[in-house]
Amino acid sequence: MNYEELLETRDARQTNKVRMPYGYFYKRLIDGKYSNFVEFHDELSDNIAFNECIRKQCEALSQIKNKHQLRFTPNEGDDGIYAVAVETGNYLTVEQMLNDTPAVVAKGDFLDAVISDLVNLTAELHQQGIQYLCFSPNNVLVRKNDNTVRLLLHGSFFLPLKSQDEMFDGVEDYVAPEVLTEGKADDRSDVYSLAKFVDYLYASSGLPFELKHVIKKATSVNPEERYASVEDFYKAMKNRRNIRRTGTIAAAALAVALIVVGMFFEMLPNTEPVEFVKPVEEPVEESLLDDGFNPLTELGPDADSATIAKAIQDYMMNDSDKVDEKKMREFQAKAEQIFRKQYTKAADVILSKIYNNERMNNNEKNFKATSEEVMKELVEKQREMAEHSSLSSETAQRIASEIIEQLTEKKKAELAKKEKADKEE
Repeated sequence: MNYEELLETRDARQTNKVRMPYGYFYKRLIDGKYSNFVEFHDELSDNIAFNECIRKQCEALSQIKNKHQLRFTPNEGDDGIYAVAVETGNYLTVEQMLNDTPAVVAKGDFLDAVISDLVNLTAELHQQGIQYLCFSPNNVLVRKNDNTVRLLLHGSFFLPLKSQDEMFDGVEDYVAPEVLTEGKADDRSDVYSLAKFVDYLYASSGLPFELKHVIKKATSVNPEERYASVEDFYKAMKNRRNIRRTGTIAAAALAVALIVVGMFFEMLPNTEPVEFVKPVEEPVEESLLDDGFNPLTELGPDADSATIAKAIQDYMMNDSDKVDEKKMREFQAKAEQIFRKQYTKAADVILSKIYNNERMNNNEKNFKATSEEVMKELVEKQREMAEHSSLSSETAQRIASEIIEQLTEKKKAELAKKEKADKEE
């Protein structure tokens, strides 16, 4: 049970509204079923021009068959369109999803799937002269059962309005400068906004180095300096990743070559007298010794050996013929076992800071703030333990994601069980 569901259970009369740029997204109970609505801000719903923009958009979007585009029906009152009824489904904003289950960004191909789906839909919209303009985390929705993205109202329909400030209040960082200052937009305006959204998605784990240049170009203040289309932007991201992957393989191959050369010279007779120097004893964590695994023995007595051993491990995943695959699998399995055991214990303590009765009964603002701090602490603990276990960041992130998801579900179940027991009493 997440924060929203706890609130609804605690007080069925209370409506949990989530702020979007142009209004509030919420669920209304009608005939025993929850329906989705967006209630517009008063200053917008009272605007005759805004009402006309909504009608035109409703008609245009009815022709778009892409499953990632949500359809809606305007709700009109005496003073105009005050809300829209959104098609059936259990939706929440990306911001809500990451506050509730932050580890989802490290799950499988989540990031690639989200970005790819947004690029495909946006490209389709661009063919019809439509731009979204604001890919902010509280303006991009996901379907709760599978985390697939959905878009609703598109900003280009509201460009005829005299001012864009009311449309994008609070999310200006995700809107291209020319939209806010001149009320003008083209496909490159979506390149800017989508790049800002990608940067947000990577906030918890850190934007990969190879993508920083791509994001910088995509978010240039001058539209002409950006990528011409979202497809070009996405292609540049994929190309940068492929270049890095190729470079990593080459570096690992070089590391193996250096080891072979080093071993050759080690085997040559040495006629020069060598002064004996006692090796420095490096500290070893007790938890590692208790598990019967000594990384200094496996990786060598110095840091450089450990670095090269890790490079071999990465290389083995790409070319198993170049190294002792069996030995590396044993090393990997033991390292993962140690990391999993230690991280589970640490993550359980950290997650308990938000998944308890006191925190869950706080208001949404306080809960969100605490969740963000907890996520930062989980990521930092993951990095710290990964270094001690000699795991790659990708492997550590995958395992940490699984552990966080399991612990989160467990704690939610425990809270739901306790709440049920309290009600019965």
